[in-house]
Amino acid sequence: MTKRLLTTILLLTCIAVSTLAQQGLRVADIFSRYGGERGCKMVEMHDTELRGYKLKTYQSLIYQKQGEEIARLLVDDRRKATKIREVVSDRRIESGYYILPPLSETQQRYILYTQKPDKSGAVIYIEGALSPDDIMQLCYQKKK
Repeated sequence: MTKRLLTTILLLTCIAVSTLAQQGLRVADIFSRYGGERGCKMVEMHDTELRGYKLKTYQSLIYQKQGEEIARLLVDDRRKATKIREVVSDRRIESGYYILPPLSETQQRYILYTQKPDKSGAVIYIEGALSPDDIMQLCYQKKK
């Protein structure tokens, strides 16, 4: 009984910390709305290491058909970005890389986004002491 209560409190604390970091961002709405939806797959990690990089928060969502709604929600976060890199085809954003204002000097925030013509795709939110080059290495480095 005590173990179950402790686990519940720990889980709620992790969710609260994640939501606080994403406060004011629509990406938080994307994860909360579509994270448990059928056909979607969500991964969430806190205070972890991924391919040698220390991350405060990592959240990813792979979706199958919610592309239009997700693209609309990301428009607000795109406006807040300090740096934007996108691949656009036929007036549609196929992929986006958004650097958001940092939480502190050491805590940077990034949103990565991709969408296929069939409205499937992925959204990734990363927070940590990573440079833009680190993000590119983390996301596009081939596994050994």
